[in-house]
Amino acid sequence: MPKRLAVVGTATLGVSAAIVLGTAGVASAHVSATATSTAANSYTTATFSVPHGCDGSPTTKIEFRVPESVIEVTPTVNPNWTITKATEPYTDASADTEGHEAAAERVTSVTYTAKTPLPADERDTFSLSFSLPDGKAGDVVEFPAMQTCEQGTVDWNEEQEAGEPEPDHPAPSITLTAAETTDEEHGTAAAAAAEATSTSTTAEPDLVGRFLGLGGLVLGAAGLVVAVAATRRRATK
Repeated sequence: MPKRLAVVGTATLGVSAAIVLGTAGVASAHVSATATSTAANSYTTATFSVPHGCDGSPTTKIEFRVPESVIEVTPTVNPNWTITKATEPYTDASADTEGHEAAAERVTSVTYTAKTPLPADERDTFSLSFSLPDGKAGDVVEFPAMQTCEQGTVDWNEEQEAGEPEPDHPAPSITLTAAETTDEEHGTAAAAAAEATSTSTTAEPDLVGRFLGLGGLVLGAAGLVVAVAATRRRATK
């Protein structure tokens, strides 16, 4: 079962090569997203699409809740919307026990507020850039979104469970792929392989040398025995 990475409240962050929410026909009716990269620990830009209003009512605001596993978020400017970010205190897990590293802030949500309400029959997109969290291939992360309209709201926060019917209001989700191998990691692996090959190559001649040396000792001993025997025969005569 895919692991869902922790998020603020009941939300979770989901990241995938192309965020798929059910079938293509149904997904077009939901708030969905696509990401430029889905590799764990990579930097990506996720673009969220809002395809319609709330039962015919124009959209006035869309809030994206950010998972705890994501710290820095950079929203892309949309000229038709104003942007606000909510934050909370955050201390890096690498800070020492005496707290020498000062606490920073973590983005908890990004809200786009319409300068003019988005008509219910029109769509718009919103892009957020951030570093994906660590994880293994198949981990699902979700970005729950609250859509506010002139009349009513829709909370896109429901998780898609494997083997279950698609919920009415699924959260935009992405699935992590394996982390990319860096040049340094590749170089380390290649060096280790080369060293192992070198060790194996030098070991073989050493083993052959030992066998040759042992064979020489045996032949030398045999020659000595023959010489002693010949000497005794001459002495007897």
